[in-house]
Amino acid sequence: AGRRDCCHMHLAQPKVIVRFVANNLHPTDYSRIDEWVGRIASWIESGLQELYFIIHMDQEKHSPELAGYLVDKLNAACSLQLTKPVLLQQELF
Repeated sequence: AGRRDCCHMHLAQPKVIVRFVANNLHPTDYSRIDEWVGRIASWIESGLQELYFIIHMDQEKHSPELAGYLVDKLNAACSLQLTKPVLLQQELF
């Protein structure tokens, strides 16, 4: 899922970009999202104003499902009203 030892985890400005490398909906993807939600909640309390959370995985077709999970967790933990991603087109062909 990528290295985590080469990045600090402190809020240095009110904007954050997180590049989350997932493992095709492996159970650890969900537990890692849960950990990020806790960190993001504390950053919001510390003044976070903008969050760009980019989800990558080998099978990108699963990314919307994991993004929906993230949105649900952030809404619950941070009293937000984020909307889940919606697929505009199910299949290209």
